[in-house]
Amino acid sequence: MIFPIPESLAMISIPLFVYGYYRSMEGCSRLYPVLTGLLLGLMLMTHILSASIILAVVTLSTIVLYIGKYDIRPWNLLIILGSGLLLASVWYAPLIVKYGFVFRSPPTSSLPLKGYITHLGVLLTILSLAGIVHAAGRREKKDVIMAVWTVFVLALTAAYLLGLKVLSDRILYFALFPMATLSADLFNSIRINNGKWSFYAIILLISLYCIYDGYSLASSIKLEVSDSELDIAEWFRYNGDHATVVVSDYHIQPAIVAISGQPVSAGGYAPGTIRSINVEKYISSFNYTKHDIMRDRVGYIILDNEERTPPYSRLVYRNRDFSVYRVNI
Repeated sequence: MIFPIPESLAMISIPLFVYGYYRSMEGCSRLYPVLTGLLLGLMLMTHILSASIILAVVTLSTIVLYIGKYDIRPWNLLIILGSGLLLASVWYAPLIVKYGFVFRSPPTSSLPLKGYITHLGVLLTILSLAGIVHAAGRREKKDVIMAVWTVFVLALTAAYLLGLKVLSDRILYFALFPMATLSADLFNSIRINNGKWSFYAIILLISLYCIYDGYSLASSIKLEVSDSELDIAEWFRYNGDHATVVVSDYHIQPAIVAISGQPVSAGGYAPGTIRSINVEKYISSFNYTKHDIMRDRVGYIILDNEERTPPYSRLVYRNRDFSVYRVNI
């Protein structure tokens, strides 16, 4: 996943969080649970669903390790959870007090079996399966954590079969790290007395293949924002009032709010909006009044280039694809 979104930022912290959890279970230091909990709090404030997934992973891992009679410090998980929630409450407590607890389920996005191979890659799939078999035979604490992580995330991607609304391709993203770790640990456990150069050659070929595959993926990525949308966002950056609301089709709004800071009708992310403006009456039917404008604090309306002019407005900017109208009342 190559997107500048909170989910990707949270994913960067997840390996550090799991490492801190592992050291906390071993009881290496009293600081590890607290520091790991603070990292959890940052992840909760960055992307709560990402943090929830990895929190479920470590909780299940603790249960499995405890049942398996491994030497762990299960109470440290409570310290991690407590310090994480304490830090996250700085952000979430005022919001919950003001708006209450609100959760909007995402639209279901399932993956066929072929889609798993496409997203993960053939090489990683084969090596990680071999790595799970190797981990099942060795059964160290780190093996249990990585195996639980992989199995849980893969099972969660198929939760739509039970009627749950999940984005399977986005959730599958969280299986990449444990699968890659299992694959790498498989090679790390190989011991060769003779013919080491052939082993090194295989590692080199795999590395070159991964570099080529990563470059091919990165070079195939296309911007999801058009030049015209960027142009509109830049116009608002230098000419917008940065106070009133822009009403438009949803797809252009993330660029506007990210580049200019101008308020938009969907808040920048329509699926996560609690209450939103009825956009259609401003950009389609034009069935709105002065009272609607004042209540919704509408200052600008963006339309595809057409001959119609919205009521109570005047054209202030136009490019190849869009027209910006300033609302005056």
